[in-house]
Amino acid sequence: MKAALIVSVIWTLYTLSYLCNLFFYLGLVIPPTSHRAISSGLICTLVFLLFPAGKGEIGGIFWGKILPILVILTGALYIAIQADALIADGRLVTTPSETVLAALFLASVVEAARRTTGWILVGLILLFFFYAVYSDSFPGFLKSTGFSYTMALGWMYLSGEGVWGMILGIVSTIVAGFIIFGGFLKATGASGFFTDLALALGGSLRGGAAKAAVLASTLFGTISGSTAANVATTGQITIPLMKKTGYEKNYAGAVEAVASLGGMFMPPVMGATAFLIAEFLQISYWEICVAAFLPAVAYYITLLTQVDLEAAKLGLRGLPRKSLPSLKKTLMGGWQYLAPFVLLLFLLGFLRYSPQTSIMYTLAALVVVSSFRKNSRLTPRKLLTALEESASGMVHIIPLCTAIGILVGAIQMTGAATKFTSILLTFSGGDLWVLLPMAGLAAFILGMGMTAVGVYILTVVLLAPALIRAGVEPLAAHMFLFYFGCLSFITPPVAVEAFIAAGISGGSPFKTGFRAMRLGFAAYLVPWVFIFNPGILMIGSWIDALKGFCFVTLGAVTMGAVFEGHVLVSLRWWERGLLTVVAFCVFIPNWAARVPGLVLLVLLVLSQVLRMRRQGAQSAIAENNA
Repeated sequence: MKAALIVSVIWTLYTLSYLCNLFFYLGLVIPPTSHRAISSGLICTLVFLLFPAGKGEIGGIFWGKILPILVILTGALYIAIQADALIADGRLVTTPSETVLAALFLASVVEAARRTTGWILVGLILLFFFYAVYSDSFPGFLKSTGFSYTMALGWMYLSGEGVWGMILGIVSTIVAGFIIFGGFLKATGASGFFTDLALALGGSLRGGAAKAAVLASTLFGTISGSTAANVATTGQITIPLMKKTGYEKNYAGAVEAVASLGGMFMPPVMGATAFLIAEFLQISYWEICVAAFLPAVAYYITLLTQVDLEAAKLGLRGLPRKSLPSLKKTLMGGWQYLAPFVLLLFLLGFLRYSPQTSIMYTLAALVVVSSFRKNSRLTPRKLLTALEESASGMVHIIPLCTAIGILVGAIQMTGAATKFTSILLTFSGGDLWVLLPMAGLAAFILGMGMTAVGVYILTVVLLAPALIRAGVEPLAAHMFLFYFGCLSFITPPVAVEAFIAAGISGGSPFKTGFRAMRLGFAAYLVPWVFIFNPGILMIGSWIDALKGFCFVTLGAVTMGAVFEGHVLVSLRWWERGLLTVVAFCVFIPNWAARVPGLVLLVLLVLSQVLRMRRQGAQSAIAENNA
């Protein structure tokens, strides 16, 4: 659609100009609120151009596209022009014309979020908005000061505490910069390079197709803000390859789903939430990347171990070396994709530049180095694709964050977050062993059908204060909720990633989802380590971090062997039971539990070695007799 392409190009070029301060050098001052309105207006317009209201276009083109686009553009333009005056006035009560415009604009924003995210978010937003209006009629602890519709709409639309708040500010600047970088990276051919690199590194190993899938999804996850996009992109190559080499179709889909979920936990993008975590906690983005790195590595080591054990159990071998890309040739032909990442780490970690400045320099470096090779050079067609891909990467983020500003605004107006915190602390009695399961379950439910950004914002606003007041380290609380919120991506009944992977593999979505739960169980266990052993988040000394990482990884790998039923040879039922005990003993940050666990683990491994030798000897005798 030409209109969508035009809007995409306009948004990307405008955002790049804003992030590079081009308007400032031209003598144009665009206030932050104006920028947020412009960015939101253009992306919401793109949503209405690309996403139908339902099956067919309910209500026709006018009601389904033209009218909401006119409302969105008018509402956004009004704020963009009036931003300075509105902030100076501090006015929350709308005029009659502003009331109508605010109501129509907010309704259109919520509809844009529904088309990209689904009904769950819409239901929550409407619930909190009407709670803000009628909170004076609620009983008991739910009772609050009610607000008129004009004041509620004014708070959401005219102030900086509603839809134009901090959340939209982060996603329209820093997140937008990283998404644009990802769009340009894909347009230059990086997706193919990462797949070839994964195949060259792991394809020839035992169960090489599955290991290549894990590596490819990890690499792609560093540039993608969406797990669904990760599954749909890399899964088209990796899932058929896994099936071809002997993996069962549901298992193949599960591997891809779990590997793609890990992209949400692996820096630097983390599904675009890393920047929000930094803003909420008022710490540097680099600290978030450092904190998230070791848990993500533990997650992937566990997954790689499990697919290796499954390959051993099934007797699968690696892919033929001659059918795989050459590692040397792959690196020689794709160094230009890795160089910008090295620069990004240097700018963020060594020079301590801001994420916004760092990503602009990195993007410029990508454009320069990609021009050295013909296959990665940005031709006019590729440039147009990059501009379009960049805007497409934001259609699931900006409308959601604009709409979720209504929910956040309602919470701030009524003090609902404080009330909710008090309720959780009252029910749990402040006991972490009661509070944490409650918070984890609530985060899981809130995450159903949501994006990583959406689930993080919801959980951190509603649940994080209770954990922090109960004595949990703030960073550990945020990471705990983020991990649990993302679990619904692979856990039935929603399991969006499992459904996408099953569509590619031809398997059952529910069987794929339940298999993914077993493969991705580390994501269910690691968040507890954040609470009781926060050293793995680089809180404290590096020795504590390394010790926590080693024991978490060992415990997760041990539990992975239990699920696979194999170490060196197949596990007997009692060995599985003992290994389960070992895994939990190793997880507990107490040497009184860890030492017996380690002793049991050594004994079980020795038992496996002896059994493997006996089986080898018996096989040799059988072959000689034959």
